[in-house]
Formats: sequence, structure tokens, C-alpha cells
Amino acid sequence: MWNSTQGGGFMNSTMSSPSAQGSGSGGKAKRAQNVVPVMINEVLNAPEEGFTIEGMEVGMVAILGKIASVEVSATKTSYQIEDSTGQLTVVQWVEEGSTVKEFYEGAFVKVIGSMRTQGEKKHMMAFRMLEAPTQEEQDFHALQVVFSHLKLKQINAKMTGQSGMDQSGLSNSMMGNGGLGASNFGGSSSASFGNKNQDLIYNLIKQCRDDQGIHLGTINNEVKGKMSKSEMDGAIDFLTSEGHIYSTIDDEHFKTIDAE
Repeated sequence: MWNSTQGGGFMNSTMSSPSAQGSGSGGKAKRAQNVVPVMINEVLNAPEEGFTIEGMEVGMVAILGKIASVEVSATKTSYQIEDSTGQLTVVQWVEEGSTVKEFYEGAFVKVIGSMRTQGEKKHMMAFRMLEAPTQEEQDFHALQVVFSHLKLKQINAKMTGQSGMDQSGLSNSMMGNGGLGASNFGGSSSASFGNKNQDLIYNLIKQCRDDQGIHLGTINNEVKGKMSKSEMDGAIDFLTSEGHIYSTIDDEHFKTIDAE
């Protein structure tokens, strides 16, 4: 379900622009699509492939730290971000003709992105960056990290006892209260992305209260007559690539990152 920004790009260990990456081949397993809050040292110590926390595969990560330095070029901005556990390079690409909010040295920011490796050095490709200036936000992230470890351990123990279930999935029991909620990224109970199809599907997914999320077939039935199958797939691809929704037990069940 991930587009070229997500599929092949996540498997690429080189530091290249998301727009320049091709989609993954059909023979490769899809990478987990969850979002997990972590401390920087967890990224620095992670293996190049198969990054797991408490036995669960991690797709994207969220970090929070202080910007130690900034390097700006025509196509990207590189930030050195540090927390109490280490310092990490975060790369934010700038597409031609687009504008990206600038962050400055000394600011605290929260970043969602994917872990990459160039040579033996880890860095992070930013999909979203947001200021986190208050001590409450910084403390909350630290609590999220601890909570995530506890919930992932619990979920993994439960899933390993259920044969045939995809262990790359992440239950919304973590994401609902301890995950990346609407208050962290300016979300609301009724999101608007400037596209009626994306708005409809996002709000439909958000209404689901099941831990496993809503199935694609259910989404298709709900939007039938309002949009085509290709329009539905396109909207879901957009929402996943922008980090608004994630898959749970398999590639056909979805939850929003700010689900209650």
C-alpha cells in the first residue's frame, strides 16, 4: 500500500531524495508501517535492516530533541538533533517549487521519519517536523517511549501466541493513548487535507474503534458510489505516505495515528 516514498525507499540504505526512489520489487517483503516513539540512541544502535523494539518490527520512528546545528542546501536541510542519549542527523528534502518550514539552532523539534544508513552511519529521513518548545511536550515524549516499550512487549507476547498473525503489525492499543496523537501534530476530530476523498477515508478510518483497524473491504463498501477504487487506493496511499494512517495486523487493516 505504500507508494514510492515508502516501499522501495525504506529498503534503500543510501541518502537519496524520496522522489528519486523507485517502488519496491514484488519479491521483497513490505516493511512495517507503524510509527514508534524512540530515543535517539535506539536509532544509532539499530541494525541496518530489520529494526525491532521488543520483538516487533518498526517502520517509522518519532524522536524529540534539540537542534544542535543546521546545514541548508538547495535541495535539502540537514539538522543535527540531540537528546539525552545521543545526536542524530535528520535530513529534510525540499522538492522543487515547494516551501518547507525552517527550524533553527536551539529549537526543540519532534520528527517523524524513517531510519536510513549511509555507509555505517545512521541518519533519519524526515517526513514531518514540528516544534516542541514546552517542557511538557518533551517529558511526554519520554513517557511515550517507555509506554511504547511496555505495550510492544505486551503485544508481541500476545501475537506470538496466535498462529498465522503478521507480527509486523502494531496494535492501536499503543497508538491510541501513548502514540502520536492529534495534540502532537495539530490533528482534529475531523481532519481536512483539501481533498474530499482523502478527508472521507481518513475520517472513516478514524471512526473505527477496533484494535485491528478497519478492513479495506469495509472502506470500499462505505465509499462505493462516492469514488472509484483507484481514487480510494490513491487516497490511502497519500494518507499512509504522509504518516496520517498506518497498517495494523496486515496490509489491509488501517488505523489513524490519532485514533482514540
